[in-house]
Amino acid sequence: MATEKILLGMGKVTIGTTLVALTRGGGSFNVEREIRQIEADGDRGPVKGRIVIDTEVAKISFKGLDIFTSADMKLFYPGISVTPDVVETPTTQTMTSTQVIIAGDHNDVKWVGKTLDGKAVTINITDAINLGNLEWSLEDKNEVVPEVELTACYDPAAMEIVPWSVEFAE
Repeated sequence: MATEKILLGMGKVTIGTTLVALTRGGGSFNVEREIRQIEADGDRGPVKGRIVIDTEVAKISFKGLDIFTSADMKLFYPGISVTPDVVETPTTQTMTSTQVIIAGDHNDVKWVGKTLDGKAVTINITDAINLGNLEWSLEDKNEVVPEVELTACYDPAAMEIVPWSVEFAE
């Protein structure tokens, strides 16, 4: 039956080893590609063999409802420091910018969902980092649900390896 191939939109997002708990408003997977045609005089349109992919950027985004712990802040936002207060028994943690991105700010991200017939589909992006702003809408009678957009990064030692994949269970 054709409907068995339908990919369901609900799934679980894991950043590193941390499972993102509650989300609201869903999420997305996007691979932005810049494709260029190598043009020559006399071409009447695209020419097979002269089309190249110049850039490819993979992203997973979601709106996090349940992401507000000090550990989450360092996981979702790069260049962040979270330190306990100076009292011997810390009761608060203070978040501030370090203005420096470190290797630990990059994480592997995985979305695991399934098709209508129950077969797993897994989206992976590697060495991902949130390149977006730290932006929280503070509205009366509403919860803060920031969007986290994680962008895969290429390994400088292996630039030919694409930092994303989608696995389909058979």
